[in-house]
Amino acid sequence: MSPESVTADRIHRELKRNIVEGQFAPGGVLGLQNIARIFGTSISPVRDALNRLVGERIVELQPGGGFTVPIFDKRKAFHIYSWHAEVVRAVVKVMDRLDHLGSPPEMLSDTSLEAGVIARATSEFFTALASCSPNPEHLVAIEGLGERLHILRLHEGMLSRQAEELGSLWKLAGTGNRNATRVAMWHYHRKRLLRAGEICEAAILRAI
Repeated sequence: MSPESVTADRIHRELKRNIVEGQFAPGGVLGLQNIARIFGTSISPVRDALNRLVGERIVELQPGGGFTVPIFDKRKAFHIYSWHAEVVRAVVKVMDRLDHLGSPPEMLSDTSLEAGVIARATSEFFTALASCSPNPEHLVAIEGLGERLHILRLHEGMLSRQAEELGSLWKLAGTGNRNATRVAMWHYHRKRLLRAGEICEAAILRAI
């Protein structure tokens, strides 16, 4: 791998983390020169990294050129939560390798966890759940959706007892009871679909 490719990989990895963690405001322009200056590199690997992020739908390519951070609105958030629910339902129908799931982290018993900790644990859980499916495409889909949902998960604070809810889902899925898990997942996603607008507003206000 060439030095430029190594640099592009590093920028891709670090920039993705910064975007999904909400360090760039929704709708913000990702200028090539500015990012190149931040990372101390030339424009070429920055452009390569941003084009990869466009493919992953973490960044949007503007019609007239240029890159921006996606803007979430209620409709878009609803659709992504809904698609995540559909993929999870498909996973639950066929999950069989429950050893991939493991046990929920003990920290989920802590009622004072920060939003970032819960969001990362949520991503870990759904990734592990998708790993229980014999269809590898489920894992690819859940990982991609998890990255796009992360900014919203950081702002689900209006939903009560998130850590407890996540721990319960984790334990229930581990029992292999597909019907009970399916129902619990429906309730989990329904709560977020009903509050999609509020979650979006919280994410936007935080970025201002």
